[in-house]
Amino acid sequence: MNPPAVSGTDVPHLHWRDALQQDYTLAVITLGGVVAALWLAPFAVWRALQGNWIAMANDAILTVVLGGAAIYAWRTRQTRVPGWIMAVCVVGGIWAIGVSAQFAALFWVYPGVLMLFFLVPPLAAITLGVTAVAGAAALSWQELGGTEGLPFFVITNVLTGVLGFMVSQQAHRRIGRWQALSLLDPLTGVGNRRLMEVECAQAFGGARSAGALAVLDLDHFKSINDHHGHDVGDAVLRDVAAVMSAVLRKTDRLYRLGGEEFVLWLAPGEAEAAAAVLERLRQMVRQRVRAGDTPVTFSAGLATHQPGESWQACLARADAALYRAKRAGRDRVCLADPSDPPPRQ
Repeated sequence: MNPPAVSGTDVPHLHWRDALQQDYTLAVITLGGVVAALWLAPFAVWRALQGNWIAMANDAILTVVLGGAAIYAWRTRQTRVPGWIMAVCVVGGIWAIGVSAQFAALFWVYPGVLMLFFLVPPLAAITLGVTAVAGAAALSWQELGGTEGLPFFVITNVLTGVLGFMVSQQAHRRIGRWQALSLLDPLTGVGNRRLMEVECAQAFGGARSAGALAVLDLDHFKSINDHHGHDVGDAVLRDVAAVMSAVLRKTDRLYRLGGEEFVLWLAPGEAEAAAAVLERLRQMVRQRVRAGDTPVTFSAGLATHQPGESWQACLARADAALYRAKRAGRDRVCLADPSDPPPRQ
């Protein structure tokens, strides 16, 4: 099972510098908010002093909407909706500038078309870009020079759009690869602790059960490293991850917590069904994974998520059940109880 990477629309709460470097959509939304605060807001005041109420209203509305979208994106780290809001505002703002200031709209089209490809999917960016160019040309026809200037205006905007598409797609692919690598365990290829924290934080704590968490620990793994070497130990970890990934359902998630410890997030259902999945995993690992001639086994603790419970509390109960399995002789699965105390410190 290959866990999905976290998309740019669901970025974890990183330091602001890291967030700007790792999410280009958030960076462009931030740029839009900065432009609104430092450029449009002062212009709204200036337009009001001049008595140009239409232009003032346009600048004021854009300031509030763009600034609000940027604030929302930073508070939630969700960029999909703010990106669409800002993209529509870019086009609406260009049209409004064309109504109130005519020729000024021609200059705003170029950065606007470029920004669109960083805010919304390519097809939507092309559609909105064509709308922006058509509106600016129609509303600033005299300043454009009519049919004489139209071909140059269209061609330069097409080139701007092509540049925006190329750069945004490269950025999207590179960031996607980086996110995938940063969320996968390099040895086993399954999700790492960071991915577990992100996905569980999004799903646990609600009014419904999010499923079950299981903590798995390979039995006597230190002995495997000591007697067979770390290369064999690494191969055992890879084989265990591969066997479990092949057995698990598509709705289940597998993470490597660290060392010889794994965490399973099993889909919502009956506790007996989750226990049956774990038991099947235990048998398959014992049958298929070897350290030399010795079968590899694991112990596991399983906790069913209680509605309203945090993922950390659920994981702690699973960890406590794991230590009961260890004390009971290993190579077994123990079920947690809601009243289980937290594990060792």
